[in-house]
Amino acid sequence: MLKILLVLAGCFPLVALSQVGGQVNEEEVNIQKVFIDANRERLLGNYDNAIALLKEILKKDPKNAAAAFELARAYEATEEDEKAIKSAKNSVDWDPQNTWYLKFLADLYQKLNRNEEAAEIYERIVRLEPNDEFNYFRWAYFLVRADEINDALKAYDLLEKRIGVNEEVIRRKHSLYLGTGDNKKAARELERLIEAFPNDMEYRHLLAGFYQQIGEEDKAREVYQEILQLDPDNAKAQLAMAGGSGQPKGELQFLESLKPVFRQEGVDIDLKIGQLMPFIQRVADTGNQQLASAALELSTILEQVHPTEAKAYSASGDLLYYSGKKQEALEKYQKALELDDTVFLLWEQAMHIYKEEKQYQKLYEFSERAMDYFPNQAIAYFMHGLAAHELDRQQEALSSLQQALLMAGNNGFLKMQAQSGLGLVYNSLKQYDKSNQSFEAALSLNAKSPEVLSQYAYALAERGERLEKAREMAALANDILPKQPEYLFAYGWVLYRMEDYKKAREWMEKALLNGGEEDPDILEHYGDVLFQLNEAEQAIEYWKKALRQGSSSELLEKKIADKKLYE
Repeated sequence: MLKILLVLAGCFPLVALSQVGGQVNEEEVNIQKVFIDANRERLLGNYDNAIALLKEILKKDPKNAAAAFELARAYEATEEDEKAIKSAKNSVDWDPQNTWYLKFLADLYQKLNRNEEAAEIYERIVRLEPNDEFNYFRWAYFLVRADEINDALKAYDLLEKRIGVNEEVIRRKHSLYLGTGDNKKAARELERLIEAFPNDMEYRHLLAGFYQQIGEEDKAREVYQEILQLDPDNAKAQLAMAGGSGQPKGELQFLESLKPVFRQEGVDIDLKIGQLMPFIQRVADTGNQQLASAALELSTILEQVHPTEAKAYSASGDLLYYSGKKQEALEKYQKALELDDTVFLLWEQAMHIYKEEKQYQKLYEFSERAMDYFPNQAIAYFMHGLAAHELDRQQEALSSLQQALLMAGNNGFLKMQAQSGLGLVYNSLKQYDKSNQSFEAALSLNAKSPEVLSQYAYALAERGERLEKAREMAALANDILPKQPEYLFAYGWVLYRMEDYKKAREWMEKALLNGGEEDPDILEHYGDVLFQLNEAEQAIEYWKKALRQGSSSELLEKKIADKKLYE
């Protein structure tokens, strides 16, 4: 017990040990016991008991700073912030040199957003602990929060006088000047950093980047030129200077100017990719083939210069994918995965290509591997379920899609896709009520998803139910996203089931003209339409085309052999 008392007395002097030899009287010992009991109650969360005990101490010893401090902590724990501040101020008044008390009071002011008062407290703390850098940063922080920017700058100046030029201090002063619109002083701070550390090129890059940020390109180029004079092989400066001699360059010319730097093995690939990424995004947004071709020349150079870097092949894959060259893109993604199979985005992009190209057997196998490598990625289970459904492995599809739905979390889009996929699977299993429930759940997440509307319409048409509702949904899907072969076909299929064969033919032909000429389902059902319109020879030709495209239809060969329509 004596050791505990000594420790407490060392941290928070509870009573004045003024007696000769450090002796204390009985009353003071009793106060210490009550103090220990109060702290125990506070630590146990019994704040009301702690408060009562601490008040008892303050009645006996009205200016006991340690008791006032602990009382403030107890009030703060019970959210009685004003009482906490009053007690904390008492502890500071009664023991003005104790920085623990001061910092706690500042924290209370911060909690109540009383930043000016918190700043005043830290000004006192700085005077008491002038060698602690953290105190200056906190002081300046509260001054900024109180909108006292000039005073915050003065606080940083005081810190600089004590520790010299410091990167963190310079950056903060730079930001403050920038916030006030004083670009000249903001630049001057970065110049001071360069003067203090002339051989550190990163500080010059900071200044050049700042000039670019405020639109002073000429000054930025001057700084980059200085960097290259000091460090001719500096890749970041070379890339920055590749834009030309102050004259604006077109995108294609700019990409051409990057080639010499891209060919340098010593330049980090991440710097090069950083220059290429905006153009990959532009190709993704616009589909600009000329831009894609120019960017692809650079990514090809990356493959040659950095043959073991997956990023190089991934960049080429992205450019090819957004250029519509999906099979070539797939080859690049596969090469990237050979080099680094830990990047899930590469797996995901490859799965999307298999899905879009209707390569369901490959999607099935690839997504199975993806689930093994990344068991926590819901999209892998969704893709596996989709592939299993298309391969007529409905129970497996059901399991994978349910797992995808379970793992989707807050991803509303994936939830919608999984629900719609379950709608298709239940439809194939002839569990029509569950199919409808799943489709309705998908539409509740997005009532205007053309994919869900089209799939729901197709399912209803397949079973010959609620065909008018199916027609409305299929029409809406085509209004939302026209010229998509799957949606055009679904509308045609609904019309076919409604026995409106002439209109069904029109919509099926639209599907064929808009990219559906290699889809076995579209080809087969277009043949069905032709047969209903008494064009049997043409119908058989389209059935044969469907067979050549790998149709899995059980009735297709029988149709061709018997030259009859089976449904």
